[in-house]
Amino acid sequence: MKSANKRDIDKLVDGLKRQDKKSQEVLYKKYFGLMMSIGMHYCENWDDAKEVVNTAFLKVFTKIEYYTGVGSFEGWMKKTMVNTSLDYIKSKKFDKVDIDDINYLNEELFVENEAASNINSEDIMKMIQELPNASKIVFNMYIIEGYKHKEISELLNISEGTSHWHLQNARKLLMNKINNLL
Repeated sequence: MKSANKRDIDKLVDGLKRQDKKSQEVLYKKYFGLMMSIGMHYCENWDDAKEVVNTAFLKVFTKIEYYTGVGSFEGWMKKTMVNTSLDYIKSKKFDKVDIDDINYLNEELFVENEAASNINSEDIMKMIQELPNASKIVFNMYIIEGYKHKEISELLNISEGTSHWHLQNARKLLMNKINNLL
């Protein structure tokens, strides 16, 4: 069954490389939800996320020749979406908090709580969306996208210490929100 899916993706990519409008429409409809979920990790509201998603799809359509077929097409699109989101963030010049380059870690933030397992993913996503923008972005890049602090600092033009601080700040704020909810 996977090979049929691979063939479908290959056929879709071939259509995109020919600038076929139907292939572009199929791709947009198929992946809009996934791309929006990534966009909402980085943007403050639906309208901004939709703008970023549409920009990312335009990049996919116009730069499809850079997809070599190595690795998953979906992964390539996700990376395009994350990079487009980061470009958007840089253009907005979000408020930065400069912290000395120290390895900031607060052990108190790692608390196990059985009641916390009863919180659903929608509640957690809402809590993440309510974080201060810079902390939310670093949290998403580190926790969800898997970037390291060095990469985050380079991409956002902040120090590694600032990246650490924003991650810990996000964790602390989320823990407080969870405790208040419980």
